[in-house]
Amino acid sequence: MSKNIARFLSRANVLSIISPVRLPARGFATTLKSRKAVPILSGEMDTCENASLFSYTSGRYLYNESIRLGERHVEFDVKALHLAAEAALGQKHGKVISIKKLAEGGFNRAFLLELQNGFELIAKIPYNVSLPRYYATASEAATLTFLRLKGIPVPEVYAYSATSANPVRSEYILMEKAPGVCAATQWFNLKEHEIKKFAHSFVELEKTLFQLPFAATGSLYFKTDIPATLQAPLYEGGSTAEETSQFCIGPIADYMFWYGRRAALTLDRGPWKNPIDYLQSVAQKEIVWTQQYGTSMEPDFPHNTLGLGLQHPEDYRKLLESYQLLAPHLLPKNRTHSFNRPTLRHPDLTPGNIFISPQTGQISCLIDWQHTIIQPLLLTAGYPRAFENPDDDHTPELVEPQLPENLNSMPVDEQAAARELYRRRLLFYVYRVLNGHLNQPHIAALRDPLLLGRQMLVDRAGRQWEGNLVTLKGVLVRTVAFWEHLPDVEDLECPLKFDQADLDKFAEIEDDWLAMNVAMEQWRGRICNMTEDGWVRNEDYSLAQRRLEELKEEVRQQCEGDSEDMKAFQSGWPFRDRKEIS
Repeated sequence: MSKNIARFLSRANVLSIISPVRLPARGFATTLKSRKAVPILSGEMDTCENASLFSYTSGRYLYNESIRLGERHVEFDVKALHLAAEAALGQKHGKVISIKKLAEGGFNRAFLLELQNGFELIAKIPYNVSLPRYYATASEAATLTFLRLKGIPVPEVYAYSATSANPVRSEYILMEKAPGVCAATQWFNLKEHEIKKFAHSFVELEKTLFQLPFAATGSLYFKTDIPATLQAPLYEGGSTAEETSQFCIGPIADYMFWYGRRAALTLDRGPWKNPIDYLQSVAQKEIVWTQQYGTSMEPDFPHNTLGLGLQHPEDYRKLLESYQLLAPHLLPKNRTHSFNRPTLRHPDLTPGNIFISPQTGQISCLIDWQHTIIQPLLLTAGYPRAFENPDDDHTPELVEPQLPENLNSMPVDEQAAARELYRRRLLFYVYRVLNGHLNQPHIAALRDPLLLGRQMLVDRAGRQWEGNLVTLKGVLVRTVAFWEHLPDVEDLECPLKFDQADLDKFAEIEDDWLAMNVAMEQWRGRICNMTEDGWVRNEDYSLAQRRLEELKEEVRQQCEGDSEDMKAFQSGWPFRDRKEIS
């Protein structure tokens, strides 16, 4: 790394960062926008009037926008969707009189349909990029139906099609409109006792999920939706519970097991009765993909200033194989240990996916269960995003939060910030305490000092080759370092070793790599909080374009005077249109 780049990164206050990147804490509340209803249209799919229903309109992308918008453009027969909704409700509410686009997420679009008597329902249509085709929709419909049977407040499924071979010409799920109000919009109105009640109601729901005796790792399906050869029993021990005749565990609906050309590869996608087989498959899918499609490449700027040169997929494959040596030792050998228990949790529990009763503050509905998986408890344990610790420094002691003693003497804006921090700390504190009282298996995992290390190792082993050898090697190095603390390895020698000279050299590289990760995060923050794929809000697009150009010019000037840095900048600027590999 040149002195020019070092100076630039130092100005960003990132060179002292030597731990894995922690993303900036998000505020609990999010901004929701109302949308005007679209009147009933004809069944033709190519009308200009229908274009806004088919196209992505909830943001802009600063690079590769045509790719992102193409992935999210889904045409369907609007009239056929109306008819499907009317039929699913048994013609009890009349005809559909309006449809409006309600929300656009990462993988699907939600529409609000209103019928003649005022009844409303939701239609979810997945994007083309939403994978796995068929399995994602089939599993979500089954998961919602199963959860309602177990008393979890989720939308009722009225009808669904896991294939586009239907009059609507798209996969879809028709479901109940979530009762209550979104927690993201109600948060600032919650009183202290309501925050506690909110946390308590959620922990009670999670307790129910953690107690379910699932028999395998994978995803939930109706037995009628997948072949018998892909089915594992729902529960262990030959349970005769009524739901076992309707549901099973089948192939995993995890996006990365099907992403890009993986969908056409012969891979083990479960279900897995042995959790170690699942851990091995996480990496094996990337080994197969890397062998067939991986190409040598340099990292993007600024990581390409480290002098690492061309990075080769063969080296990544070797790291994945090193992970597979460690995988059998990440979980307890006793298959009945609670850490091995197949467990289902919400895949993305943001405040926007939680609805609460405005009268009681208790949870009334949990939405967005797409890509839900069942996996070993140790891998799914953790704090949901809505209940995360708002503080960067995690103290081992759990102390009930208090408002600052000098609160009343603070400026008004600082008082507001202090109150919001207190409320988020209180939510985290209550969630943690209640887990200790009500959900012992979960609190045991949360207290495990190696929890995050093992989770990070499995996560990194499931990532696609993109010219980065540092991140996976880093978690492998740390796993080897705490080998003796892994479960049931007292008399076993670690199957993976690193040369000390290599470790010393790698430590310097990793420190710089992590510092540049933080710099990238700061850059995206400057560009109107741009996401990793270049997304910004519609209202920020013009400003974000200007800030991106300003940043690019600032970085270019930092590289002047050093031909190697300038070459790295010109060839590897990260925020650019490019060919993508999947």
